[in-house]
Amino acid sequence: MFEIGNTLRESRVRRNLTLQQVEEDTKIRVKYVQAMENEDWDVMPGVTYVKGFLRTYATYLGLDPNVIIDEYRSRGFAPSAERHEPFGGSSVIGKPHSHRGRNTIVLVAVICLLVLAVIYALGMNSGKDPDPSTKPGALGITSPSPTPSKKPSPNATQAVKAGLRDLVNVEAVDGDCWVQVRRDDANGIILFSGTLKKGERKSFKGKVLWLRMGNPSVLQLTIEGSKAKPIDGVDPVDAIIQNGKLERQG
Repeated sequence: MFEIGNTLRESRVRRNLTLQQVEEDTKIRVKYVQAMENEDWDVMPGVTYVKGFLRTYATYLGLDPNVIIDEYRSRGFAPSAERHEPFGGSSVIGKPHSHRGRNTIVLVAVICLLVLAVIYALGMNSGKDPDPSTKPGALGITSPSPTPSKKPSPNATQAVKAGLRDLVNVEAVDGDCWVQVRRDDANGIILFSGTLKKGERKSFKGKVLWLRMGNPSVLQLTIEGSKAKPIDGVDPVDAIIQNGKLERQG
């Protein structure tokens, strides 16, 4: 058995992260971050939120979230999800009734009969020649001749290809990883902020992208179709992608 709070706090301090920086990166309010580090579970909004916060915070710090959550469960704080999920189980209001099933079958049968009747009516009328006086030619209406489609110009094709060259893929290959992606620099517009599950991939487009990775060793970055060299280590890393290259910061 180990202390969850001390493990989280020591990992944060070791990485020189402030509570305000954690809140900005993970979107978890400071009071909940402090509650996890102090193991003050009564402050948390509920068991489901506690497990979600613990998973996000542990992944952000480069820790194994499963170990943290298993320790939390072992202390009897997390009963079975079947009884305590906010919207789990059945209620009196949501309990189905047998007559609803019968009404549904009758409704489906009526709709099928209506569809068959419409199909039959259309089939009967399809063989009849419409009144010649109402044909488009008799009324002086002519259909415009189709205009040939234009082939895209070489410049347009080159523009499309140039746009594709700015594509960056971030894939969690060997485990979960918290990732934040901004446009231009560390103060730019946030394009993504959250945890990538193992096997999950996100794509981004931009001439300059700034990334913060909680555990970069589990990620595979692909820039303009070429795989970038993996980043070793489990500590959070900041990097910037520009001119088709990945440059580590700090």
